[in-house]
Amino acid sequence: MYRLAFSILYDEDESKDVVSEVFARLLKGYVMLRPDTAEQFLLTGVRNQCRDVLRKKQVHERFYRLFSEEMQQQTINPDDVQRMDELLKYMDEHLPSLSLQILRLRYLQEITCREVADTLGISRMTVHNHLRQSVEQIRKYFKSIAI
Repeated sequence: MYRLAFSILYDEDESKDVVSEVFARLLKGYVMLRPDTAEQFLLTGVRNQCRDVLRKKQVHERFYRLFSEEMQQQTINPDDVQRMDELLKYMDEHLPSLSLQILRLRYLQEITCREVADTLGISRMTVHNHLRQSVEQIRKYFKSIAI
């Protein structure tokens, strides 16, 4: 499992984290492994977790690329960059996985709510609800640390 993760990520620490995360999910008891499919299930879990890690990296890179383009056009306060880092960290650590995916698709990839719903196989109302709840949660957090 580690070798598969390392062959995808090329990072020892991230590869170890991915394997640990797969086992942590398994230990939570949401899935019961069958002996005949256990190996394939675990390898698929590692591959999917690696994809999630790579997706997060791409989102962060795109965010910073957008910021660097904007910085070339106008001066950005260093505090704004720090706030953006805080926002990304808060999103990764506190928002549910589905809400995080929806925010990224809607605001970072700039696709419509309908396209987000079609991509994730959920209703547009679910997309709107997750967006509303996520934005509200983020606002509350940043208001609380600004005081």
